[in-house]
Amino acid sequence: MYIGLDFDNTIIGYNHIFHALAEERGWISASTNLNKRDIRDTIRLVPDGETKWTTLQAEVYGPQITKATLMPGVADFLRTARQQNIPLAIISHKSRYAAAAPNGPDLREAALDWMKQQNFFTADGFGLNPAKVYFADTRTEKCQRIAALGCTHFVDDLEEVLRDPAFPNTVKGILYHPAADVIAPGPFAIMHDWESITHACFKQSAA
Repeated sequence: MYIGLDFDNTIIGYNHIFHALAEERGWISASTNLNKRDIRDTIRLVPDGETKWTTLQAEVYGPQITKATLMPGVADFLRTARQQNIPLAIISHKSRYAAAAPNGPDLREAALDWMKQQNFFTADGFGLNPAKVYFADTRTEKCQRIAALGCTHFVDDLEEVLRDPAFPNTVKGILYHPAADVIAPGPFAIMHDWESITHACFKQSAA
């Protein structure tokens, strides 16, 4: 078993940052749902909304990332993987610089710094190998990396990744989908929380 994990909105949660910054700037109301898709769609309705959204992303994924949190249940998943000696890799479709801030902060370094702050790589933390964190410039490159590493499972919050023609059909795809809306069936399992993902990945190896 070799489990690959997406990063943004799968391991790390930004929704509260997006919501707070957008509400502060008057782009959404306090009643806007606390999920990225609703926040994004609401911002896109305001004048010059697409530019506002891309600018907000650059800020959240860069200097504001220190306020991000682990998704509920991820810590237990990582600890269980370590206890059972299951190798993990983090494979993220993340540009080095945001389109809205090409001379801004290095988003990949920001992500790695956040993981360090969360003790991803320490012996008394989650014990992940930092060499097993990969960043891809495109979705296709991400899928190719998943295949090249020989992952048996891959967890992502985007169904577009798991439906992509380049996604290897030998890998068990798991869609992390905590929202309430219905997802059309696809070549993947749909799970609404990390507790379910932990059970699905580790119950067999623990037996």
